[in-house]
Amino acid sequence: MPHIDLQNDFPGIRGPMAFSTETAKPLNDLAEVLLRSDNILSRGERELIATYVSSLNDCFFCQNVDGGLAQHYLQCDTSFIDNSKK
Repeated sequence: MPHIDLQNDFPGIRGPMAFSTETAKPLNDLAEVLLRSDNILSRGERELIATYVSSLNDCFFCQNVDGGLAQHYLQCDTSFIDNSKK
């Protein structure tokens, strides 16, 4: 339950992003750099870390989106993703 009435029913981070579009732009730009720019971690590894963090935050939406992307980039099965959340 959010502490602010977001006036929408979007899941996960999408609710606050839709609530404040001027804030969403720089946050999305930051996420793009962190998750997709070239650095020492692969996209799959970064998505796997995001999956783990989202599971700690108990965000069903984010851990499943991040987990699906990690599974795609790492070309692994669902059990690998599930085990990474333990």
